[in-house]
Amino acid sequence: MQNAIDFLSADLVLRLIIGFAVGGLIGLERQKKLEQDRTVGVRSFGLHSLLGTLASYSFVVSGNPIILVYATAISLLLVGIQLYQKIIRSMRKGMTTTIVFAMAYVLGTLVGLDVPPEGQLVGTLQILAMTVAFMVFLVLGFKDELAAAVAGVSHDEMISAAELGVVILFFWPLIPETIPVPGLTDGFPIFTTYILIVILLSISFANYLLVKKYKERGKYFFGFFGGFANSEATVSSLTETYVKTGRKNPGSFAVSTIFANLAMVLRNGILVILLDPTFQIFGYYLIPLSLLIVVGLIRLLYERRKFKHEEEPEELDTKLVSPFEFGAALRFAAVFGFILYISLVAQALASDAGFLIVSVIGGLINAGAVVTTAALTFTAGGISLATAVYSVIIATTMALMNKIIFVYQADRETTLARLVLRDGLIMTVGVVIYIILLSSGAIPIA
Repeated sequence: MQNAIDFLSADLVLRLIIGFAVGGLIGLERQKKLEQDRTVGVRSFGLHSLLGTLASYSFVVSGNPIILVYATAISLLLVGIQLYQKIIRSMRKGMTTTIVFAMAYVLGTLVGLDVPPEGQLVGTLQILAMTVAFMVFLVLGFKDELAAAVAGVSHDEMISAAELGVVILFFWPLIPETIPVPGLTDGFPIFTTYILIVILLSISFANYLLVKKYKERGKYFFGFFGGFANSEATVSSLTETYVKTGRKNPGSFAVSTIFANLAMVLRNGILVILLDPTFQIFGYYLIPLSLLIVVGLIRLLYERRKFKHEEEPEELDTKLVSPFEFGAALRFAAVFGFILYISLVAQALASDAGFLIVSVIGGLINAGAVVTTAALTFTAGGISLATAVYSVIIATTMALMNKIIFVYQADRETTLARLVLRDGLIMTVGVVIYIILLSSGAIPIA
């Protein structure tokens, strides 16, 4: 048994504060909706969780469970009274308050039972309790928004979301880091490919929700947020929509394509930062990134001023343009895997020159895959900084120009194709000059 001085420790004071806070935070949201026939708010929730903290902590320091059993019985009685008051006496529907009131006691109990590692004031169970309390607060605080979102979810969307959950929760522990592949001594990094699929699907799901919410401006939202996931698929979908709506306002769809390109350029920059924490590649990518953003924004302002008085086409059909497709993610994984494999083999056989050739071809297919491969290979010491910089910039430049291929493939009528080609050329002129300066040594690469 601990001595009396332990009960005055900083650990105990912090434990009591957290014990009240995890219940009080939930009660704070309930307090906002306090009605005459509701009897629980911040104080009731906070004291209920503090009861669990005191009872469980007394068990930890004494080893005697009698107080914990007694407190649990009291908690069950309080929950029962609250449930009776809610349903029998007031005849009101819903059990949310009763459920979260019971959860407050459990969270407080977790805080009291926790034994933090030596040197730490907060332990794992306490962090868990605080995290759950915050999540419950968010769920309760945004219940109207959640209800509206759920009401608008179709059966197919629910199935897709469930499939995404399966991919993340069940396959994560089963995927190995690498698998043996001919031609690669260290094996193929299959887990990296899997992580990229998860990221792509998650981003695509968020993109889809935004497009669905803002249908009246859907093509712009879809162009930008869809470009983060897959700019090539986004431009193809935009062009198909342009054709289906009678080829109205090609300028507005050209602006949507610019949005997709800008998102792709930003995404590549984010990938470089995440995969190369030394920021060496990003230091050289920052100049073309700035050029592309500035030129792209100028083109956006110019085009918007041209067609702002024109009649807007009909809303996008989210079933047609939804970026939340497993097929698109799997195609990206296949392209990424192929480019990564060829790049690793080419780097082993032909050194940096082979990697640059792959970057040119791969950039036409999917720049994100090339950028990811270049950053990962550089971080692992497989290629030089110069090769990584050239690969990232060249792949991004090729991805700006490849949109004309996807537009022309979906619509052989050349009005939109000419606009997309012009925008692509304007955006890449500065980048090409920058590449020439790099290659000539005018801007040296350390």
